[in-house]
Amino acid sequence: MSNGRSAPFGLFERMLAGRYLRAKRQHGGIALISVISVVAITLAVMALIITMSVMNGFRETLLSRILGVNGHVYVDVRNVPGSEIERLAALAREAPGVLHVAATINAQGLATVDGVAAGVVVRGVSREDLQALPIVANNIRNGGSFQNFEGIESPSILVGDRLAQSLGVTENMAISILSPQGAATPFGLTPRRKSFIIGGIFSVGMAEFDSALIYMPIEQARIMFSRGDGADELEIRIQDPDRTEAAMMELRSRLGPELMIYDWRAKSQGLSDALVVERNVMRLILMILVAIAALNIVTGLIMLVKNKSRDIAILRTMGATKGAIMRVFFMASASLGVIGLSLGLLLGIGFCLNIEVIQNTIQDVTGFDLFPGTVYSLETLPARVEWGEVLMISLFTVGITFAATLVTAWWASRFDPVEALRYE
Repeated sequence: MSNGRSAPFGLFERMLAGRYLRAKRQHGGIALISVISVVAITLAVMALIITMSVMNGFRETLLSRILGVNGHVYVDVRNVPGSEIERLAALAREAPGVLHVAATINAQGLATVDGVAAGVVVRGVSREDLQALPIVANNIRNGGSFQNFEGIESPSILVGDRLAQSLGVTENMAISILSPQGAATPFGLTPRRKSFIIGGIFSVGMAEFDSALIYMPIEQARIMFSRGDGADELEIRIQDPDRTEAAMMELRSRLGPELMIYDWRAKSQGLSDALVVERNVMRLILMILVAIAALNIVTGLIMLVKNKSRDIAILRTMGATKGAIMRVFFMASASLGVIGLSLGLLLGIGFCLNIEVIQNTIQDVTGFDLFPGTVYSLETLPARVEWGEVLMISLFTVGITFAATLVTAWWASRFDPVEALRYE
C-alpha cells in the first residue's frame, strides 16, 4: 500500500478481501458462514428460476392447447340463416390478419356404450375445418382418418383418448350419443339418439379436451341438436392471438355492430387471470426468500467486522481511508452473492432444460406420478426459461445483496481505531 493508500478496488484491496473471506474461524474468519451464505443464495435463486420457468411453461403450454383446439375470436351467429352465415364468413376471411374462419356448433350430450355413459361436449365442424386444426389432425392415433367424417349413411366421429378409455371403445366401434334437444311428439319432447362409428381417437395432451370432446360432422350436428341450416359461432383464427382487440374492431366494422364478437379471453377469463395472479404472487414470495438468504451474508459480514476490528484499527493507523475499509469488506461479502447467483442460475437453468428427464427419473425411482394429467390438465411438466426474467432475477439478487452488504461495510468503515486498540 503506497503511502498507506491503495487504488480503489485495486490489487491490495482485492487480496485483503479474499484473505478475510478464506480465513478460518480460529483466525477470525467466517469460512463456514460463507459456505452457508452461498448455499442459501444458490438454493433461493435456483428455486426462483425453476418456479417461474415452470409457471411460464405451464401457462404457455396450457394456452397453446386451448388456442390450438379453440378459436381466437368468435362471432355469435345463433338464429342467423345459413346463407347469411356464409356471407359473414366470407367477409371475415377478407379481414387482415385472419387465417381461418369456421362455422361450428357446440352442444352437450350423453355418450353411451354397452350401459357405460359419460357426459360429452360435441363440436360440429366440417371436414375441411377440422383438417385445418393441426393439434387434432396430427394427433389421431393408430392411423385414424377423416374417412366418412361427412358421411350420411354411416357417419364417423372423432373421440378424445381419455373419453374412449373411460367408455372402453376403440376405432371402428359404435357409440350412441343422446341429445337433450329432442323431437316434439304427442307425449312431449323426447331426447334424440343416434349411433356413430368412431373414425379416430385423438389426443391433444390436455385432459379437459381429451376426456370430454367429440368432433362430429356439422351436418349431423345440425340434425342432432336442431340447428336447421345454421350454426352457433364463427370461429376465427388470427395471426397473433395476443392482439385480438384490433381484430375484433376490424370484424365489427365489416360484419356490423349488431353481432356479438368476443375473443378467447372472454371464454377463459378466469383461467387467464388466475395464471397471471399466481405467477405474480409466486415471484414475490420467492424474491422474499432471496432477500432472506442475503441476510446470511450480512450476518457473516457483521461477525467478520467484529473479529477483524483490530485489523481495521491497524489499517486505519497506517493511513487506510474509510472508503478503502468499506471496499474491502464490501468485496469480501458481495462476492458471496455473485458466487451464489452464478451457481443458482447454472443449476436452475440446467434443471429446466432437463426437466422432463428429471421428472421421468424421479417417477421411475419413487413410482409416484409427480404431475398427474387429471389434476393439472397437461400430461407433462412444462418449463420455459424466459431470459428477460432471468436477467430480472439476476439484477434483483445482485441489487439486494449489494445493498445489504454496502450498509454493513459502511458501518465497518466507521470504526474508531483508538477505541479498537484501547484494550490491546
